Amino acid sequence: MRVLIAGSGDLGGRIARGLRAEGADVVSIVRRPRPNEPDKLAFDLTQPLASPITGEFDVLVHCLSPAHRDEASYRAVYVDALQHLLEACPDVPRVVFVSSTAVYGDHGGAWVDESAPCRPSAFNGQVLLDAERLAQSCGREALVLRLGGIYGPGREMLLRRIRSGEPLPVSDPPLYTNRIHVDDAAAAAVHLVAQGAAGVFNLVDDMPAAQPDVLDWLADRMGLPRLARTASGPAPENKRIANATLRNTGFVFRYPDFRAGYDTLLR
Repeated sequence: MRVLIAGSGDLGGRIARGLRAEGADVVSIVRRPRPNEPDKLAFDLTQPLASPITGEFDVLVHCLSPAHRDEASYRAVYVDALQHLLEACPDVPRVVFVSSTAVYGDHGGAWVDESAPCRPSAFNGQVLLDAERLAQSCGREALVLRLGGIYGPGREMLLRRIRSGEPLPVSDPPLYTNRIHVDDAAAAAVHLVAQGAAGVFNLVDDMPAAQPDVLDWLADRMGLPRLARTASGPAPENKRIANATLRNTGFVFRYPDFRAGYDTLLR
């Protein structure tokens, strides 16, 4: 299997290494030339390419992320770059798009699976949903991966939140958080690509958890005071994401819940 991955950041690099371990031949697209790395091609996919990308590939993987959190940056990286990648590789039969559970929008804290309606109110979910639809309507076999919040080495936002001591706004019902360790995110992507899977899959661990519960556990584990609470209105875009579709493919998590993953980080 020959795979072309658009994106060679933390997650894209892990996916590339995992696919190589499965015997795939992997080439990655990066933004700047790397003369000493022949498996890297330098293109700015936010702009149309002057000519097709040469090479016979079996799978395209879009795993880019924007440098800035604004609608223009999101649309350039997710929608425009995906369109340009498809145009530059017209004969590749499979496309994988790395998306987010943000596409679901608000479900009032209820459980949702891949059949749930998508009704994002924020621009990030709206743009990602547009990109998903592009992948699914391009005439190729499409695999869409909806990732929860990624954590792991170098992704320590919640640990910084505890150390800040800033009071935590709480709502009723509480804000549920859905996450996946970066090792499991890459391993699940490799697992599904290697299986030849198509359709939509939620990539989250087994345990959506109320945000206060996660932060309290982290504070106790770190030996720091629990964050004080302040009253808040209803949590925006609140939902609990189910992962049974992924589990039913035989995938086994290394870190099935936040305690297992963060315990490793903190040790």
